[in-house]
Amino acid sequence: MLTAAPLAARSAIALCSLAAAGRGHLGVVIRAANLTDPGDCEALCCVRKPVEFVVEQGSKGFLGQVAVLEPEVARRRRVQARLGSAIRDKARVLIAADAAAAELAVIGTVDCVALPAGKGRRAMGPELPQRLLIRNLWVAEAFRRQGIGRRLMDAAEELAAEMHIEFLSLDVLADNEPARRLYEGLGFTDLEPPPVPVPNWLRGALSLGKALAPPGVTAEGSTEMRPM
Repeated sequence: MLTAAPLAARSAIALCSLAAAGRGHLGVVIRAANLTDPGDCEALCCVRKPVEFVVEQGSKGFLGQVAVLEPEVARRRRVQARLGSAIRDKARVLIAADAAAAELAVIGTVDCVALPAGKGRRAMGPELPQRLLIRNLWVAEAFRRQGIGRRLMDAAEELAAEMHIEFLSLDVLADNEPARRLYEGLGFTDLEPPPVPVPNWLRGALSLGKALAPPGVTAEGSTEMRPM
């Protein structure tokens, strides 16, 4: 049976108004998903592809037999196929939702996984501090280039601050120029820069990181003065 990490049910992280092409102004709510809420899980399953092999309702098996499952079993397997890794890794899943939709409509999502200090993706890579791993950043195609990806990343930083984590890390394909521009614009840097220039197609995936300012310290490094 699947279990979920305790998450704040439907806690609002940010509220922003973004312009959507052809739709005027659209309210977009960014909040933490509740992976114990069937509604949140189903909304996420609608926009995520299976990442684990699970026999689901309607799957064809031996000799073309079609799987017919009880509704609750079918629901659990659908969640396991698409959210199993997030649940297993106790990820905090942030979602961007269309506030104008009658029902929950996920238009963006990102997973945040707390990791202890240690090596990153590569055994020969540098030692990293305790960090929040950012993965599976996604925005629906119709809502791209409207700042939603950046809002999700800002919400991930806020989450890291709430968890007292001062470092973010992520992996991105070297030839994914739009994603790299987004991350570099947010202050992420290459954790394993090559000693000599190497074509992107040879590098594969890059490991990027960003140190966050401790609470009470500004980005320039000075201490924020708080009223007594």
